[in-house]
Amino acid sequence: MRLRVLGVLGSLLCLIAAILSMLLLQSISRNTTQDIQLSRLASVNRFVELGTYAQDATDHEELQLEMDAYSELFGEGLLISLGGLQFTSGGIDPLDPEVGAVQRRAALNLDQTGIEPISPFSEDAALIARPFGNSTQVLGSVVMEVNLDGARQAILQSWGAVVLVSLSVCAGMLLLAERLSAWVLRPVHRLSDAVAELATTQSPTPLQEAGPPELRALSRSFQHMAQSVADSLAQQRELIAETSHQLRNPIAALRLRVDLLKLRLGEQAEPEGVAAVERELERVETLLDGVLRLASAEHRLSERSAGTPAAPGTVVPARLLTEEVERQSVAARERGMQLRLDLNAPGSLDARAQCNGFELQQMIAEVLENCFKYASGGPVDLSVADRGRSVDLVIRDYGPGLAAHELSAAAERFWRAESSRQSPGTGLGMAIVDRLVRANGGELLLQAPEGGGLQVTLRLPAAGPGTMVGAAGEQA
Repeated sequence: MRLRVLGVLGSLLCLIAAILSMLLLQSISRNTTQDIQLSRLASVNRFVELGTYAQDATDHEELQLEMDAYSELFGEGLLISLGGLQFTSGGIDPLDPEVGAVQRRAALNLDQTGIEPISPFSEDAALIARPFGNSTQVLGSVVMEVNLDGARQAILQSWGAVVLVSLSVCAGMLLLAERLSAWVLRPVHRLSDAVAELATTQSPTPLQEAGPPELRALSRSFQHMAQSVADSLAQQRELIAETSHQLRNPIAALRLRVDLLKLRLGEQAEPEGVAAVERELERVETLLDGVLRLASAEHRLSERSAGTPAAPGTVVPARLLTEEVERQSVAARERGMQLRLDLNAPGSLDARAQCNGFELQQMIAEVLENCFKYASGGPVDLSVADRGRSVDLVIRDYGPGLAAHELSAAAERFWRAESSRQSPGTGLGMAIVDRLVRANGGELLLQAPEGGGLQVTLRLPAAGPGTMVGAAGEQA
């Protein structure tokens, strides 16, 4: 934007400077031409007077001497016609067609006293002529070939000075335009950056008030708006977390009352009705657990986006995968599934990643829980790939998977595929994994591989090979 504004202002200022310079150059040329014309006409009038009173040979000699002295002094040619005689001095050529044409006009009592505006880039001389005589006839004429070299040199020097001054003025005006545009646009750029940062980090950035009064007022208004938005988002997160937490006690009380009701009713209790109530209570508890985990994950992500992330640990993904496979093996066998861990790829055993160990375990558990729900009865492949700057944890099932257009929506809150909405679930698992992996500087990749199923890749930034790792998988 600044370049566009400078381009428009610079072009306009340069155009104005160019127009003023052209007018000034033309004025210099006209003034110089006028000065030359007045001085040469005065000289022509003097020779007209001398020619008018030159009657005999002695006068003619004096006239020739005057002409020669003038030509030697000014370097200009003179041609005086007197009766049938012609007197010349300087380099004027009486046989020149232009000189002859001027003489014939003078013989008809037509003078030529105008000089075209002098250009410093031309080489032609100017001719001025004036007839003389009495009231009844033309006795003769004076033709002067005006040397314009000196005038051209003076005009060229003046033009050069004007061009230099114009360039200096243009440079100064461009510098002034640059400072003015910076004064106006710098607050706009800061405001644009603050808007982008607010959208990314959901936290306001202090803005320094600068620029015109209108932009200062706009900065203050944005600051108040951004702070209101950040406070509102924080209150929403706190409300969700506190509401979920507070709902645990009533739900626990309801479950206790259901258990007491079953004891009191004994055989009179309807098993199907009681089971339905317990299922709904379990569903609400699962939902509250998911909302709490999601709120915690989004809080971690907001901390990283705001530029104050917690120091990440250094973990060995292969070790955490091995521990999680051992922990989940019983649940997998109950569902007729097999967890197949493959750590034979080069560097997979020693690869280190920058990530919070507890959060990585939570991510792996969420992905496996998703496999148990939607890919029951089939195998699940787990592996680690060292990619140099990043480490990939790959978990793939062989269930129904997701369609290509559903992969981008799988990490949204409460989103569930059409084919799995009849199955139990909250639609929060992948959303939690996505927030946690991004909070640790990584990326969640979902793919539909050949052969069916869903492949989940947790891509985490790699850690240095010399980093110490504790027994729990965290940095020691």
